[in-house]
Amino acid sequence: MRKEEIAQIDSERKHLESLYQERINFYLVFASVFVVGLSEIGDANVKVVALWVMAIVSTVITLSVIRTFRLVMKALAEIKADEHHPYTRYHDAIAIPPDANKFLVSVPVILTVFFWWAASHYSNWHWLWHWLLSHVTGPTYPGVK
Repeated sequence: MRKEEIAQIDSERKHLESLYQERINFYLVFASVFVVGLSEIGDANVKVVALWVMAIVSTVITLSVIRTFRLVMKALAEIKADEHHPYTRYHDAIAIPPDANKFLVSVPVILTVFFWWAASHYSNWHWLWHWLLSHVTGPTYPGVK
């Protein structure tokens, strides 16, 4: 790869890493503010709806973070192909801990999974189960009115 191409890729990598950092920071602030706001809600039904909204919004932001992460990793892979680039030397010299980008991308993923679990856990599925059974089997299902 030519030096001009590496310079262009390096410039794009810097932009992408900055964007990645901004998206991670935005996610952390968003999740924190949402959790604090959630703790102030008194009505349990409103809390459940808010958890579902958080799970959906968290998923969308996480997908954005993952896409940016993949772009950063692609740019870094092209840079690492040039054995004379400083990043290649630095990367090869440090084995532990591994690439911080890989650790950071797990944060919104873990929190998104948690929000989906919390929304599902605190939802009252009992009414939905009975509603589905009454519409699938008809009013003859025992215990369903």
